[in-house]
Amino acid sequence: MNTTRSATIVCFPLLSLLLPFLFSGCLVSETTQFTVTMNDDGKSGTIVTVMRNIQSDDSDPEKQERDFEEVLRWWKGDDYLLERMHDGLYVKERKLGLEQDSLLWQETAIFSDLTDVFKRDFRNDTLRFAIGEDQRIVATNGTVVKENDSTLVYWALPGTRTLSLTMKTGSFTVKSNFAERFRKYLKENG
Repeated sequence: MNTTRSATIVCFPLLSLLLPFLFSGCLVSETTQFTVTMNDDGKSGTIVTVMRNIQSDDSDPEKQERDFEEVLRWWKGDDYLLERMHDGLYVKERKLGLEQDSLLWQETAIFSDLTDVFKRDFRNDTLRFAIGEDQRIVATNGTVVKENDSTLVYWALPGTRTLSLTMKTGSFTVKSNFAERFRKYLKENG
């Protein structure tokens, strides 16, 4: 199971920017998009994370149900907000919804210092993410460098005002139907 910080397969805790979801199961999203907008001070800013077509990576129906319940806790629970604060992010808004018959997660968070959020990913004023071999970069404004078993994306800081990265999972296979479960949840809970 892939647990790299920048993979679209997210076995929580959710990555700093690359999602801090904490739980025992594993989730996948078909696409994941991150946009970081820096404030004038060059340290603080906003991170918007969008995960499209969230599913369980497990074939076992009981584990799928636990994974779905965890997604609901991200959406409604205070523990999730505390975890994000521990990661250096203050969540201003989090949404769970449906988009083209798939489950969508959108989060907007602010931070006071980007280096606190990405402690392990900064080197000499450069933010760097390693993208797993099962991930494909759809769009980025960073510099892309192919390596043997991964792809690296770099952004030179300071000076970069917006950092964006959209990834797609190469071998995305639907094993669960979270959109249907979410519709049922909404119907039962108004």
